[in-house]
Amino acid sequence: MRPRHLRTRALPSLLAGLALLALPAAASGHAALLGADPAPGQRLQDPPREVTLRFSEPLNARLSRATLVLVDGGERVPTTVAASGRRLVLRPATALGRGAYRVEWHSVSTDDAHPLEGRLGFGIGVPAAGGAEATESSPLARDGWLRVPARAALYAALLLFSGALLCSALLGGTRWLIPPASGPEARELDVAGQPARVEGILVDVGIFTAGLAAGVAGLEAASAAGRLSGGALGDYLLSGLAGFARVGVIVFVIAAVALLRRRPRAAALAAAAALGCVVASGHANSADPRALAVPADFVHLVAGAVWLGGSAMIVITWGAALRRDGAPARRAVARHVLPAFGRVALPAFIAVVVTGTISAVVELGRVSALWDTSYGLVLSAKIALVAAIAAVSYVHALRLRPRLLAANPHPPARVERSHWRLVRTEPLLALAVVAAAGLLVAFPLPPRQLDAAGSAAGVPACDPCPLPAPARGELAVAGQGGSRVVAAWLRSRGEALAGTIRQLDFRGKPAAGPVTVNGLATRACGRGCASFRVPASPALRVVVRDRGRPYPVTLPARWRTGQSRRARALLERAQAAMRALPSVREHETVTSGPGTLAVTRYRLRAPDRLAFATARGVESIFIGRRRWLRSAGEPFREQPVTGIPFRTRSWFRWTPYARAVEVLDERREGARAVTELALMEPGTPVWIRLVVDRRSGRVVRESLVAPARFITHRFFAFGAPVAITPPREVER
Repeated sequence: MRPRHLRTRALPSLLAGLALLALPAAASGHAALLGADPAPGQRLQDPPREVTLRFSEPLNARLSRATLVLVDGGERVPTTVAASGRRLVLRPATALGRGAYRVEWHSVSTDDAHPLEGRLGFGIGVPAAGGAEATESSPLARDGWLRVPARAALYAALLLFSGALLCSALLGGTRWLIPPASGPEARELDVAGQPARVEGILVDVGIFTAGLAAGVAGLEAASAAGRLSGGALGDYLLSGLAGFARVGVIVFVIAAVALLRRRPRAAALAAAAALGCVVASGHANSADPRALAVPADFVHLVAGAVWLGGSAMIVITWGAALRRDGAPARRAVARHVLPAFGRVALPAFIAVVVTGTISAVVELGRVSALWDTSYGLVLSAKIALVAAIAAVSYVHALRLRPRLLAANPHPPARVERSHWRLVRTEPLLALAVVAAAGLLVAFPLPPRQLDAAGSAAGVPACDPCPLPAPARGELAVAGQGGSRVVAAWLRSRGEALAGTIRQLDFRGKPAAGPVTVNGLATRACGRGCASFRVPASPALRVVVRDRGRPYPVTLPARWRTGQSRRARALLERAQAAMRALPSVREHETVTSGPGTLAVTRYRLRAPDRLAFATARGVESIFIGRRRWLRSAGEPFREQPVTGIPFRTRSWFRWTPYARAVEVLDERREGARAVTELALMEPGTPVWIRLVVDRRSGRVVRESLVAPARFITHRFFAFGAPVAITPPREVER
């Protein structure tokens, strides 16, 4: 189918849940490539005496390295490599011969000690091969599958340990965790033994955290140096503030454990210092402006730790007892422990909101990075998890807990079960958020620094790079080539047609492979990209290969230039005409590639009725907020529907997918005078072609191309009577 589109005492859990946005913001800074000489992608006539790479941060000279490779044959060229300041210089042992060369570099920043890898190409007498420049973009590179869970575990343990100590310091010791022994609801609880038990738990968690910090430091040293040895550890941990900060995490956690029983406030300060070391070894230490980023990131982590440490200690301390000791114990915790935690949760939330906004601006740089970069998608998933925690907190804190505490003598069993089930769910969701944070930290570059590095180097540096929007006077169209999207950006050049062809796989990622246009060869312009210039013609015949088989793709190559404004007006009229219909029928075919096909027939009746049937016998009926579904040979079943009720107006949405719109053709089809429009939205990405009846403004046909979706729609029976009623027989 087409894309479719408080009361103060109750605030603690809700607000503290939102504080998860803070966990942890310390993403990677990294020494990113700013430029090179020869420039990436440059074609030289004479061989250079040296190759110079310029980076955004000072380099760790012992761990940064580069190699020069002759692309044809993959042979390494003997060179001497020297790192100094922000430069890495390669000097070939002998003069370079004709050919395409690739520089593979590995940088380690002295500011944050994070490694980064990439490559660039240049040619001597020949074009550069394999794209001009690329920067490592996967968080799982260099054994990331091991480093990501290890770092997530470290963050979870450190935030639990430091947050619990901070809560105790702010709330006058561990007494906030323990209901008063004189209260009638606390008789069933082992109140006297809990302080010692809490201290024992914290000691164990602290020792575990120190061990994790040492293990993570070793993993990161091995990743940066390419090996694990005493020398690699020394080069990594004893060469700059970031390395010393990693050692500091271990030292301050051990100090906090040693001080925990006798000097709890000093232990809390040591735990806060450990969080400060995390900041010093992360993104904020290399961010711009550093004077704002470092304190914001520190407050961000401390606030998140207060929530995680406090809420997790509640569950750890009382989880088993609440299941064992019954309703009075549960009400004691709900009446005394949770409100006490609320006194620090609200200030933490306010701090998180302010500093979280600062961190988001520093990391993303632009709102669109939330959906057009892999980093942004992980951050979006983290935000969605936070939203889930907020919803859970709202239900148990604002809806269920007041009923639980006001009940006399006993609350309904169902209410009590639901409340405590949701309370126990929050830490599990929190662990998922911490896991997402560990993945974010493993990304080589956050979007803002990735964009800045790319801009400074004069090359794109993004993951994945959003497709370009068509320039003024340029046509963007696409078709299906096997399972691939074959998209063209076309420019008229008098008697010639020039442009680029891009191939995308089912995930929307660039797909490499040979391309011909009208029988002529093309020139590579990056992975999955080919440029061409051919004589002007009404259509392009593009041939690509998918899984070894050739697939011809015919793309329109003639359009009415200078009519973009008219095209948009026609599109808006067509959308309004379709939304105004009392009824219409629609025939849809969908494929994701060779051997796949789905056929569906739709009936729509305004304002809120839809029925469809697939070729495989599946049927469904929508009427406002109600929906019924059945498979072939089975009775209808009513399905729950959440969100906005169905409306036929929402079925016809084209303008949101028309960053660019052009008039392709105007012609007659039988008795109809029609106009064909070409739409393109690079962010999704999606390409749409609409055939519009000029007299009525109605859409007759639609074809849609997107990764893994090639769809055609035919619309007919405009305004004809359509009966859509609830099914007579429904299985309950």
